Amino acid sequence: MIRKLTLLLAVIGGFLMTACEEQDIMLFGEERIVYFEKFWRDAMVGTEKADSTEITFYFNHPTDLHQTADLIVVLAGRKVEQDAHFRLRVVDDMTTAHPEDYTLQDEYTFRAMPIPDDATSMQDTIHIQFNRTSHLDELEDGYRLVVEIVPTDELQVGQYERSRAIIYVSRNPVRPLWWDIEVETYLLGTYSPLKYKLFLENIPGARDLDEEVIVNEPDVARQLALDFKQWLIKNPTMDEDGYPMEVPV
Repeated sequence: MIRKLTLLLAVIGGFLMTACEEQDIMLFGEERIVYFEKFWRDAMVGTEKADSTEITFYFNHPTDLHQTADLIVVLAGRKVEQDAHFRLRVVDDMTTAHPEDYTLQDEYTFRAMPIPDDATSMQDTIHIQFNRTSHLDELEDGYRLVVEIVPTDELQVGQYERSRAIIYVSRNPVRPLWWDIEVETYLLGTYSPLKYKLFLENIPGARDLDEEVIVNEPDVARQLALDFKQWLIKNPTMDEDGYPMEVPV
C-alpha cells in the first residue's frame, strides 16, 4: 500500500512539475515584457508598497537648468540580443507638471547586455529630463509627472501595477539615495540639507559623488569627505539643530 501511495505521489508531482514548466514556457517564451522596478500602486493588499521617485532642483547651480530622474526598468521573458525599444506617454489625469517642465524622448532603449543563463529578468536604467521653469518657483510643494509604458512590436507592457512611474519634482531639499547609513558612519556624517548644500558648493568634484563612485572609487569618495572635513575645520558651521557640523572620516 505504501509503495502504491509513493508511486501515486511521484506521478502527481511529475504532472505538477510538467504543468509549471509548460506555464513558464507560455509566460516567458517568445514574449518580452518591460515594467518599472517600483510599484506605482499596491499590487495586492498587504503585499507590495506603492512607491515613487523624488528629485529636486535645490542643489543645482543657478546656471544648471536641468535635472534628471533615473528610473529602473525590468525586462522579463526572452533575452534581448540587441537593443530593444519602448515609448512613454504622460498620464494626464495624474500629472500636475506643465509640458515645458519636462522633456520626453521619442523612445527609450533597453540595452542588450550579458546576463547569467539562469536569470529570470534583466534591469536597465532610463533617464527623464526635467527643466527648471518659473512654474516650479510658483509651487511650494512642487509638481508631479506620471508616465506609463507604451507597448511596441519589440516590447510588451508587464504588470499593470508597475506600468507607470510617478516622479515628484521639488525646489526643496531631497536627500540623495546614496547618502545611506554607511555614508553617515564612514564618510560624511549625519545628513542635513545645509550640509549637503555646503558640500556641493565648496568641494570641487562633490557633484560627481554618487553610488557608483562610492562603490567603485572609494578612495575618491574618501578624499572628497576629507576635503569637506578640512573645509569645516576652517569654516565652523552649525547644523539646523544648532550643533557643530561634523564629518567622521
